Order: sequence, then structure tokens, then C-alpha cells
Amino acid sequence: MTKTTIQTLKQKPQASKSSKAIVEHKLKLNSKMYFGLLFFQLLNLLTLVQQFNVAYLLFALFALILQFTVHFRASRKASSISNRALILYSAPKILPSWLILLLAVSGSVAIAVAGQTLGLLLSMIHLLCFAYSLKTFEITSRKDLYQLVVLGIFVATSSLIFIQSIYFSIAVIILVLGNFWILINLFTPTLPVSAQAKLLAKLSVFSVPLAVILFVTFPKLSPFWQVPNVESAKVGLSDSVKIGDIAQLALSDELAFRVSFQNNNPKHAQLYWRAMVLDDFDGVTWRQGGRKKGQQNNHDHGSASISHANSSTDVEINGTGLSYQVIAEPSFQSWLFALDFATSEQGNISQRNDYALFYRGIISQTLSYQVTSYPEAKLAPKLTQESRALNLTLSSDNNPKLLAKGEQLRQQYSDDSQLINHVLAEFNQKDYFYTLQPPRLNNNSLDEFYFDTQAGFCEHYASSFTYLMRAAGIPARMVVGYLGGEFNSSGNYLSVYQRNAHAWSEVWLPESGWQRVDPTAAVDPERVESGFSNNLMQEYNHLSSGLFSMQALRSMWWYKQLKMQIDAIDYQWTRWVIGYTGQKQSRVMAKLLASLKEGKNIFYFILTLIVIALFVYVYKSVKVKQRTDDKIKALYLKTLALLAQHNLAKVKSMTAQQFDDFIAKTQPDLSEDFSIISKGFTQLAYQNFDGISPHAYNSHLAKLQTSYRRLRWQLWLAKLSIN
Repeated sequence: MTKTTIQTLKQKPQASKSSKAIVEHKLKLNSKMYFGLLFFQLLNLLTLVQQFNVAYLLFALFALILQFTVHFRASRKASSISNRALILYSAPKILPSWLILLLAVSGSVAIAVAGQTLGLLLSMIHLLCFAYSLKTFEITSRKDLYQLVVLGIFVATSSLIFIQSIYFSIAVIILVLGNFWILINLFTPTLPVSAQAKLLAKLSVFSVPLAVILFVTFPKLSPFWQVPNVESAKVGLSDSVKIGDIAQLALSDELAFRVSFQNNNPKHAQLYWRAMVLDDFDGVTWRQGGRKKGQQNNHDHGSASISHANSSTDVEINGTGLSYQVIAEPSFQSWLFALDFATSEQGNISQRNDYALFYRGIISQTLSYQVTSYPEAKLAPKLTQESRALNLTLSSDNNPKLLAKGEQLRQQYSDDSQLINHVLAEFNQKDYFYTLQPPRLNNNSLDEFYFDTQAGFCEHYASSFTYLMRAAGIPARMVVGYLGGEFNSSGNYLSVYQRNAHAWSEVWLPESGWQRVDPTAAVDPERVESGFSNNLMQEYNHLSSGLFSMQALRSMWWYKQLKMQIDAIDYQWTRWVIGYTGQKQSRVMAKLLASLKEGKNIFYFILTLIVIALFVYVYKSVKVKQRTDDKIKALYLKTLALLAQHNLAKVKSMTAQQFDDFIAKTQPDLSEDFSIISKGFTQLAYQNFDGISPHAYNSHLAKLQTSYRRLRWQLWLAKLSIN
């Protein structure tokens, strides 16, 4: 170094040195990495697209398009400057730092303002995704890249809060592995994609035991967030029913809940899944008693345990119990589904005074609960004056004809049972029609339905029957829930869909208590005995058909069998994995600790750990020893076999070097690629790759594999030209 150069370096300020160091350490990636980051960001955000606010969706889409455009231009520019196969370049600075800071602050404030509408959970999700979108504008160091990948993994896994099916979970797991592939590609950019995938699969398999242990033993804490936007998220049955509401719900194929019985499955006609009791009727809408619109009414409840039922004077437990497990889909409601009379020992389940179960909270995720029902139980042998008054209340302004008919029936029949049977006989013998397309009623008039149109769905008949009973002086109320279900023989469980929604009546009889009366059984018995009748199925198929309908496909036998198998797999996943609640974990850990207290079990446990450790040690030792021997030798033998197929067989007396010289003289076009493979094999034979790192070995092997593919292609072209 000359004196002039030394003096020049001495004259430069220290700030320039630090600036130069920063530039030298700035992260440089290839175009495949940058586009991979953008591609996986798009996939990660798509898992939560249904939860996003429109404003953030537009921002995220704009950011992705802007990033893609800039990186596309940068990669083309880098390619024009350099002819190398692997071109590295620093991420272009798209937005200035002050603008990124301004976006971060203003976006956080906007999310905080919208938090009252979104709720705490969705606000946190939006904040996480907003940071994820902004972070792509700052990839100047490895630390930034690590943060971006971790943010993407958190975004993808956050979607499991809202959807927990096995197929969606598998898709999310694959997406998470794809995010990890970015890091693998960072450290091994020259490694083939197949080798990177193999390494990723190996690391994933190694992580499975730890994941299982954490899943089984790590404490399951309750979430501290509130359910987002509950009013708009509610699905299924509503807490207020107007005439025609359930008929519209009967067209939905959405799953409501699934049930598995411990013993034999009850008959279809016994599967009345109670959800809510509606005993307050204003002439238009049925609601729960004492509940006004927009008001919760879960204060009037008690424990759902069998001990509480036995101590109650309002219930007489008779017969044997029917035990089963229910897995309810997210409804963003609080009521549960069970057969009468239902009990549950779970602390988060209560029972209203009308015998309907409800969850202490909002069902925002798949909920599993255990129930024992007593079909022969007697409900309310003696009715309180308050309950009697509530269930005899009428609004005579809307339906004067029904009121008059009820009074007439009361004069005609003194016995309540005879009066009920007479009304059911009229439904059965007169021209009443059960349909999914009932004619529209003026102001939801029950008079118009009962005396004029005489065509309706379950809520039409249950409403008019309940109103008529009250007019006749018999306490009555309407119950809504589900009827029946579809049995899956592959998984031995029952699936209940929204189309199984149903309404029926309950009447109170002296000494018998509340008795279920379903007017639908008188109008369309097949609906109760086995499901939708032929007429209803034809209507359902007609209403469900359309330009993009898959009704023809759904009717095929193979489609039904395939769907049954897929649903059965998802059910087992939901039952054993999603249904592994904190209470189940406590029971499992209690049994495990109890078994470990025995000296014999502790000995077996320690012995198992020792055997696993020895197996892993031996496997790794053998793997390391055989790492360099097999692959390169096998590739060389594979190359010799390929050449032999094209009349270039190696004589046994020839050494590897002699055969290499022979190929160079006779086939100079093949010499370059074959020489690389031959020299690799020779290096293996004489040097044994002692001290070579795994990364260098994999790079060398990848080079040999590339030469083999080129050699095979040249031989194929030569053979084609000869032919």
C-alpha cells in the first residue's frame, strides 16, 4: 500500500467507516427469496381473509402489488448487469422511513378506534397483520428477515382460532412449513429444492415428539379476549322466531353439531334436540319468557348436574340415562343442544328453568360436552302460578278466529287429552300441506294460515297449535331445536345440519307435567319418523338447484361414500384433538401421575427413555458414517448403467480414470459431464471426504446430480437423431 493511499484513509472520518460497514452488511437475497416472501405473505393473509376489514384488505393488496412490481424491476436490472445464475441484490427502498413510521402510527390508531366494532381479538389480529404488511418494506438485515418469517407464521396459525377442521389445519401446517422453507433457502441457496424439502421434512419429523408432549401436558389456558362482532356472526337458530324463519333455515347444508352415543343410537323419531323454549308471543314473534329484544335472559338458571336434578322438586328422574357426547360448531350463541331431560357435569354448562342447556359464554369455537339424558323424566309435575300465567298469555288482536276456536273447543271437550287429539286429527284429515315454500302471510297471521292457506312448515303448525292450546286454557309453549340427523356409519356418529332445524310444542297436563306434542307428526309423519319426506326432498332439490349447483353430484353414491369418509376423519380430529379441553387434560394428567406413582410403571418409563436415547444415538452414528459412501457411489454406478444402455460399457479391467479418458477420446460431447462424475467418485475413493462439512458435501453432490441429468439428456438426443 502506498503512502498516498495510507494518508487518504487516515483523512476519512470515522462516520464513513461505520457507514461503509453498514452497507457491506446489508442483507442481499436472490429474486427467488424475495418473490417467495411475497407469495407466502399472500397465502398467510388469505387464511384470515374472512375476518379482515375492507380497509386493511385494500392496504394489504396495494402493498403486495407495489412490492411485486418493484422487485420484478430490480431482479431484471440485476440480471442485465450480471450473468451469474445466482444473483443477489439488496431490497430496494420503496418507502422512506418517515412514511413507514407515519403509516404505523396512523394504522395503529385506526385499529384502536375500530376496536369497539371489531372486538379485542380481531383488533389484535388486524394489528399483527398490519405489522406484517409494513415489515416487508424493511428487509435490510437478517434480523428483519427472521422477524418477517415469524410474523408470517403467527398470522397463518392465528387462523386456527376461527377454523379448526382437520383439512384446514393440514393446509395451515403446510403453509407454516413453507414459511420455514424461506429460512432453509437462505442458508442453502444452492441446494436443490428436493433436498431442501427433504431437510425440512426431517426437521418437522424431529419436532413431532416435542409437539405431542406439549399438546398433552402444557396447561390449556382460557383465552383472555372477547368474542368479536357477536351480533353479525350469529348462525343457526335465532332467539326470536317469526313465521317462516325455520323454513328458510331448512335450505342450509351447514353443520350444526355432531353426536356420538355410548350405546345404541335412538330412533329418528326420538331425536328431538332441545335448544330454546319460546313462551312469550306478541302476535308476531316468539321469544323466551321475560326477555325483551336485545336483552340476555340467562340469569334464571341453575346447575345442570344430576345431583341438582335429584334434589329439585321440579323434576322426577325416571328410567336409565342415555349418555352421549356433543360437538357443537361455532354459532356465536350460548344455547346448547340435548335430548330431554338433559344433565351435564361440566362446570361451564348450566340449565335454565325451562330445562334447556346453555353454555356460560359464547360458543365462538368448536365446543365438546358430555350429556346424559333421561327420556322418561317427568318435567314440572306441578306448575307454578307464574309459569301458568306466562304460558296462557294471548294476544287476541292478531288472531281472533283462533281465539274463538279455542274457546269453542274448550266447551266441546272437558278433557285436555281429547281436545289435543281432536286438533291433531284435524291437521291430519283436512287439507293441510307441509311445504318448504309456504305462502306469505299478512302480518304473520296465524288465522290466515290455519283457516285459509293451510300450507306451512314446522313453525306454522307449532305456532298455531300452541296458540290454540292457550286459547283453550291449556298451558302451552313452543320449543325450537333440531329433529333427527344423518348417521355416519364410518365414524359411528350422528351429524345434525341446519336443515334439520325444527319447532314443536309442549303442553302441560296435570300430574304428567310438560309433554311434547309435534303437530308435524300429524301433517307429515314421514318427516318425524325418518327425515324429509319425498315431497320435501323434491322441494329441497328444486330450491337448492341452480346454475352452479352440485345437487346432481351430491346424489351420486360414490360422492356420498367419499363425503362420509372425509367427514368421519374430520369428526375424529375434532373429537380427540379439538375436543381435548382443559378438563380432559386434567383427567389425563391425573391418571398419568397416578400410574407413575407405582414403582413398576416408573421403571418401565425410565427404561423406555433409555431405549429411545440409545436408538437415536446408534441411528445418528450409522447415518454419519454412511453419509459420504452411498450417494456418490450409487450415482457413479447409475451413470455406468446409463452409458451401457447406449453401447458405452466399461470394461472391468479399466480403472475409473482410464474409462474417463476413453469417453473423452470416443465421445468428446459427453466428456465434460462424465468427467465431473468420475472425478467425484475418484475423490470419494481416495480422499473419503474427510473433514468436509455437510453443506459442502451437499453442494458437491448437487453438482454431480446436475451433470448426470445433462448427460442423460445428451444421450437421449443422440439416440433420437440416430433413429
